[in-house]
Amino acid sequence: MISVIVPTRDRPGPLHRALRSLARQTYRHFEVIVARDGGMPVEQVIARWQREMPITLLDGDTPHGVSHARNRALAVAQGENVALLDDDVFLPHHLQAADDALRTGRADTVYGQALVSPTWIEDLPRGTHGLPRKDYPFDATFLGVANTIHTGSIVARNPAASPVRFDETLQHCEDWDFLLALHHTAGHRFARLDSITSVYHQVPRPGAVTSAYRTSPTPFTLARNTLYLRWPAVGDLAEEYRQWFRDFDQRLDARIALGLPAPAHVYEHAVRGLHATFTAHRPPDHALLDRLLPHGLVSWTERPEAGIPLKGAVHAAR
Repeated sequence: MISVIVPTRDRPGPLHRALRSLARQTYRHFEVIVARDGGMPVEQVIARWQREMPITLLDGDTPHGVSHARNRALAVAQGENVALLDDDVFLPHHLQAADDALRTGRADTVYGQALVSPTWIEDLPRGTHGLPRKDYPFDATFLGVANTIHTGSIVARNPAASPVRFDETLQHCEDWDFLLALHHTAGHRFARLDSITSVYHQVPRPGAVTSAYRTSPTPFTLARNTLYLRWPAVGDLAEEYRQWFRDFDQRLDARIALGLPAPAHVYEHAVRGLHATFTAHRPPDHALLDRLLPHGLVSWTERPEAGIPLKGAVHAAR
């Protein structure tokens, strides 16, 4: 059986869509655990789907964060495998494909390829050209540089017998830390599925990601620094790529400090470019960094509130 863990807070629409995607699964031997981390009640949303599948609600009025919510669900999960689902959707074959792969015994954590969509969708559009994807083959060393795996694409052996849980002190990149812990601490073998099995929504709206890109240094910068200290780089090349990301964070933080928006999908474009050179055993491409986040010069006219001219060189203060 697969236990599907769904944390939620003040997201009735995405919760409804997530549960609807579960009701459409071809694989039926699963349970759903919804962990409400404060916010508005969700009983009415769950009642709509209660007859379609077994749903357990872990209700909580006080917000403690998504890691706490997921850990509460892990503590009661009955499945030998667990799947993670947040504001996104599983395509109908997701759980079946994961179960088939895990049954071979060659992997302990599997993940499908994910389409990154800027709008709410519940099926693959006819044309996916131009939309980013998280479809990287597993590379344990590169995972120590950047997270290439979408949280909502993961199905893993239940880690109940191991010390691995979500770090409740992390508000960002906690999923990345969890993957590293599964691999390095629990010894999980990872494998990628051969098809797109989920949709990762990056919709322009107030939310964890967009809110994080409004402060400098961003919470992602701080979390990445924490994880780099916690999980040492494997080899000199991985350390070079980590330094590339430190430079990336510094430039992005400087941009945000000026009130400029983060370029759309900038992280995905960075990972895509770096993964290609890393797998070819080449040094990181600094020209890519200059294309994504030009160094030093920012025109004052780019600034949303153009009352204060900011001509000339701009450097991040660290």
